[in-house]
Amino acid sequence: MVQGDRPITVSEVKAFLPEAHRLVPDPSPKAGLFVRNQSGDTIGYAARTMPRSREITGYSGPTDALIVFGPEEKLLGVAIRHSYDTPSHVEDVKFDLLFMENWNGRSWDEIAAIEDLNEAGIYAVSGASRTSEALAESIGHRLRAGMPDQNAAAGPRFRVRWQDDTLVGIVILGSLFAFWKQPEFQRLRPWFHVAVFLVLGFVLGDLLAQSLFLGWAETGIPWRTTPGLVLLAAAAFVVPWITRVPLYCTWICPHGHAQRWLMKVVPARWTLKLDDAAKPLLKAIPVLLLIIVLLVSFLQLPFDLAGIEPFDAYLIKSAGKATIGVAFAGLALSLIIPMAYCKYGCPTGLLLAFVRRHASENRPGLRDGIALGFLALAFCLYHFHEPITQWLMG
Repeated sequence: MVQGDRPITVSEVKAFLPEAHRLVPDPSPKAGLFVRNQSGDTIGYAARTMPRSREITGYSGPTDALIVFGPEEKLLGVAIRHSYDTPSHVEDVKFDLLFMENWNGRSWDEIAAIEDLNEAGIYAVSGASRTSEALAESIGHRLRAGMPDQNAAAGPRFRVRWQDDTLVGIVILGSLFAFWKQPEFQRLRPWFHVAVFLVLGFVLGDLLAQSLFLGWAETGIPWRTTPGLVLLAAAAFVVPWITRVPLYCTWICPHGHAQRWLMKVVPARWTLKLDDAAKPLLKAIPVLLLIIVLLVSFLQLPFDLAGIEPFDAYLIKSAGKATIGVAFAGLALSLIIPMAYCKYGCPTGLLLAFVRRHASENRPGLRDGIALGFLALAFCLYHFHEPITQWLMG
């Protein structure tokens, strides 16, 4: 039997089979649970997507779902048990009944045979497409893994979708604009910025963020299921490390483009010139935010990191209040302080800056000291997380 951590409980199954009294392991390749009533009669069957479908991830991690079949071996329902994905996206999927009930009435074999979700009438949830598609594929993968041939048990196959092709195109074009200074080509740069702002921001929503990196740190890098997003993240770290050019922050990030456009709207004489003494205090904000990220990560605190950055706000239908507030506050401040969020509020930008080499840096400086401080904090949180958690929780 494959149950792993967080095993299925009777109370979960009761939501679909109220007469459920006991769960009995199935030794067959299905590796699920027979659901029996108080008299000992089998009234259904239950399985979960984890850990067999762990490698199928949404935006930032996999989702564990409960799958319950009735006495006629038809699916009664699916429920999300736990997810490493962005909480706001998971909530959108969970409450989209049209999506969650799309499998109801289908047999194990029928669901396992689904190869194209759209052809089967299963469509992604708007604003949480990666999360919902990953859940759908996890269900299919889990049921195929329970078939006699077990072809799916080896893990999800490598796939490239149109979203991945789009992200690859964005990385290639962004790199060309960053390094190929041919004048006729550079004239197209404003159009590229508009395209990236609309497509990456509002269509794909695949912006790099701390919630994404934390999810990958916990569950692994999903290079087989989201290769385009992995390539985007790799380029954001590798290109500045090799060339000193901040590819993602300068040429790709939609929120950075929005702030640059606002700079052109407000006359320079209306902008606020910060005092030199205030700048170090403001630059400490992203440092503090990265400390929060470390605390949430190592101490497993129930905190949605999407709320400390504005990037989820571009997925309007699934954006939480906190991320929308950060997005609008950052843009409003950019009207009086040029590039305010990028300079004084972005923890992801600070993280990417750590890998960027500077020609003037021939010896360790403040940035290296901050990096060592983060390393020391991570060391302490890893080795002393229990007493630290107890102290924080009072």
